[in-house]
Amino acid sequence: MESSSKLVVCISSTALFDCNESHTIWKRDGLEAYIKHQREHIGIPLKPGVGFSLVRSLLELNKVVDQPVVEIVLVSRNDTESGQRIRESINNYNLAITKMSFTDGTDVTNYLPAWKCDLFLSTEEEQVRKVLNGITSDSFEGIAAGLIYNMTPELVPVQPAVVPSDNSIIISSATSRRSNVASWAKDQVRIVFNGDGVLYSEEPESKITEHFEQETGSVLLTKGPMQAFALKLQNVRRALGGKNGWRIRTFLIIANTDTSSERVLCALKEWGLDIDETHILDGSDRTPFLRVIDPAIFFNYLNEHVEPIHQDIPAAHVPHSPRTTSCASIDDVALTTSRHVLRSSTYSEGDSRMNHWKNS
Repeated sequence: MESSSKLVVCISSTALFDCNESHTIWKRDGLEAYIKHQREHIGIPLKPGVGFSLVRSLLELNKVVDQPVVEIVLVSRNDTESGQRIRESINNYNLAITKMSFTDGTDVTNYLPAWKCDLFLSTEEEQVRKVLNGITSDSFEGIAAGLIYNMTPELVPVQPAVVPSDNSIIISSATSRRSNVASWAKDQVRIVFNGDGVLYSEEPESKITEHFEQETGSVLLTKGPMQAFALKLQNVRRALGGKNGWRIRTFLIIANTDTSSERVLCALKEWGLDIDETHILDGSDRTPFLRVIDPAIFFNYLNEHVEPIHQDIPAAHVPHSPRTTSCASIDDVALTTSRHVLRSSTYSEGDSRMNHWKNS
C-alpha cells in the first residue's frame, strides 16, 4: 500500500486510557508515589479513555484488507518500566498497537515526523499547540493535533453494534437506549465535519482565487484546518476497496447561512473531496442530526456548539488559527464530552515528571 493511503495516528497513553486515578496520586503524593502505583498495578488494566473508542473503530478497518490502512502509535513520556502497565492494558483490550515510544521525559512531539504522523492526540495542551503552530520545525506542517480532556469512563460512548439477522437489523441494548439513533452498519466509522472553520474558511487563497473567480464567478474558499485530514480519510476508504468502502462514512454539516452552500460544494469539487452526506441546516439545531448519525467523532470550530451534545457524542473542538500558507493545515482539535471536567484538572503525561521535563 502507498504510504499516502495509510492513516497514522499517534496517541498518548492518557488520551487512550483513563488515568485519573494515577493523576490524583501524583497530585497528592508526588512522582515517586505515582511510579510505585503504576508498577504495583501492572496487572490491573487501565479503563478506556476518551480516545479509546475512536482508536478501536479505526483499527477494525485493518481486519478486512491485506495490508493495514490505519496505524496507531502509542507515544508516552513515561519510562519504559512504568509503561509496562500501558502495554499490558493494550494487550488486555486486544488493541493491535505494536509501535510505541516511551521517552522518559523527552517531548514526544519530537518523534511525530519520524512516525509520519497524520493525527496526534494528547492531553497535554503545550504539546498540541507546539505541533499546530510548528514552533520548532516545518515538519509539523500537515499534522493534525488533538487536545483530549478526560471524562469518567461510564460516559465514553461506543458506537452501537448492529448485525444483520434473517434480513432484519438487530440493534444492541446500547442503541435501544437512544430511540433516535439510525440503524447503521456494524464497524462503520462515521466522521462528521462542521463546515466553516473546519473544512473551509472564508479567507480566500490568493494563488488560486483569481482563476477560480473568472471561471465560476465566485471566490474559492480557503482550505480549512481539517481539509487535509478529510482527504486522507478519503484515500483510506479508496484503499479499502469498493467492497469495504462503506466502512468509512463522512458527513458535512453546514450550520449557518454566512457562506453559500453552492460555494461550499463548488470548493469541495475543486479539491476532489467527496463527502457522503451533506446537511444544510440554515440555523437549525445540529444536535438531533448528530444523535441520528452517532459518529465516532464530530469536528467543530466553536466550543459552544460542542456543549449541547457532550453527553452523547464524542466531539472535537477545532480552534482555527490559520497559518500563512496556501497549503491546507490541520489545526487544534479538542475531544471533549463533559463540561464538568475542568481543563485545569486534566491529567497530562508531562505532569508526572514536571520538574524533569519542563524545559525539555
